[in-house]
Amino acid sequence: MNRKITYKLLYLLSTVVFIGGCKEDLDLKPIARDTEVSFYKDSSAIDETLVAAYAQLSAREVFDKDYYLLIGSFQSDDVEAGGENINDYPIAQHYDQLLYSKIDNTPGEEIWAYCYKGCRLANTTLEKMELIKDLLSPSFYKKRKAEAQFLLGLYHFLLLQTFGGVPIADKVITPSDFYKPRNTIKEVIDFCVANLQEAAANLPVTNDNVGRATKGAALALLGKVLLYESSYAKNYAGDQRFAGCKERWQEAYNALKAVIDLNVYRLVGENGERYASWRAVAPETTVDGFRWLFTVDGDNSPEGIFEIQSVNDGLGWGNTRGNALTVFTTCRFYLTTDNKQSSSFGWSFNCPTEALINAFRNHDPLTPNLHAAELPAGSEILDPRFKTTVGRPGDSLYVGPTSGGWRPMILDNTPNNTIGRKFECGWDEYWKDGQWPQGPFNVRLIRYADVLLMAAEAAYMLGDKTTALNYVNRVRTRARMCGNTGYPQNLADISFEDIIHERRLELATEPFRFFDLVRWGLAEHYLDGVQLKAIPITLDFVPGKHEFSPLPDKEVILSKGALKQYPAWE
Repeated sequence: MNRKITYKLLYLLSTVVFIGGCKEDLDLKPIARDTEVSFYKDSSAIDETLVAAYAQLSAREVFDKDYYLLIGSFQSDDVEAGGENINDYPIAQHYDQLLYSKIDNTPGEEIWAYCYKGCRLANTTLEKMELIKDLLSPSFYKKRKAEAQFLLGLYHFLLLQTFGGVPIADKVITPSDFYKPRNTIKEVIDFCVANLQEAAANLPVTNDNVGRATKGAALALLGKVLLYESSYAKNYAGDQRFAGCKERWQEAYNALKAVIDLNVYRLVGENGERYASWRAVAPETTVDGFRWLFTVDGDNSPEGIFEIQSVNDGLGWGNTRGNALTVFTTCRFYLTTDNKQSSSFGWSFNCPTEALINAFRNHDPLTPNLHAAELPAGSEILDPRFKTTVGRPGDSLYVGPTSGGWRPMILDNTPNNTIGRKFECGWDEYWKDGQWPQGPFNVRLIRYADVLLMAAEAAYMLGDKTTALNYVNRVRTRARMCGNTGYPQNLADISFEDIIHERRLELATEPFRFFDLVRWGLAEHYLDGVQLKAIPITLDFVPGKHEFSPLPDKEVILSKGALKQYPAWE
């Protein structure tokens, strides 16, 4: 995988103390300080520190499983947690059931820790670059500073989505100021915006190091942050958590339109292109663009704007730079060639709900899509994206040449007899000899379809329905060109509900639905009172509480009163 960065965790500024001999033999010079000074003497040291800042995104099970699945997806109405049974991985079940607590919040603790590690390393990069600025070329200094600012914007935004207001890490933290009060949501947003604006102004359109930040990535994230602020301002008036937020639709649209105007991104398969892939089932040898997009071959495609780079490096589960999505979300059982249930394959998490399936039938009981004819329950679903997104009984899984090739999936253990399919991997890519958290495909954080739909939303809120309709129809056209059913058809006009609906279908089982529902003020509307299939629990979404996870309780305790939970979590 020579297109990818191999992220390496760096252990900087460590001091080794040897004990022995007599006291007068000890050299009491500050070894750590000498080591630090000698280390930061050229561009390679800056690069290694910056790569370490990127590397936190590859932390095992954090931004792939904790952020992508438990917080961004399991809390939504698109999936239930799944697993072997309702007792499998309790914290995942608790997020699915909205029953997690401030002391039952390991995913939040891990996101908190690795985001702030990333911020520390990004700030270290900025601090040390200033000390040796005269030794660096102007172009190197400009690019690496912009990358570090992008990462500060990204890590703070991930924290914002998860917790709401958090302490801003705008410098290298020392022990004396490690625990600070949480900043407001508005302050965190302004910090993100300032860093991303400067990053976008100085980053290249394409980066020689694939996987690093680009102008498009900074602009896309900037537009997303501004869209979130605008949504918060519109939908949470009077809620003190969002005090000071403003509707900045024009700024959001300008940033997202700037991504589009770069003319370096496109929707894969929008012209009906087909791609060779292991996912092709004989006699076919190729697959459509949407299916190909979610494969290793689709990594860093023309649709990818920013992706966490993964490699299956074979270094073992503690040192992997891969992802855990593959094993978590692949079905657990299949029908063997002698018609028996297999032993465990994947782990069967991330199971689409009947509500999501109905949405693909153009039927949403809460916000119906009025522009398309509804398909009756049980009828064939015509949207080509569906088979890439949802697996159901009768669908097959590739289990390797020695186990029968493509075999029917057994889904009796899942809540809705379904499984999410976007994160499967080929036999030779992973299952043949890979260890469980070494899924080799990239974790897609920002892709072009998301940008088009965000731009459509901003345009709609500005009253420009023509532009909004155009962008939504571009996404629907790509979907239609990936099949031969003639669906989804282009819309003739557009409503805000159409934008909600299209984001749901295009981005299903990716980590967007829950965060979207929160910023739209629709989480209670869609989640409260939902009856889970896996267990007889009716969801109780509490406004003022479940929009954000609680701060890690151990961090609150260690802060000795500096960090405070939102009132509903106290």
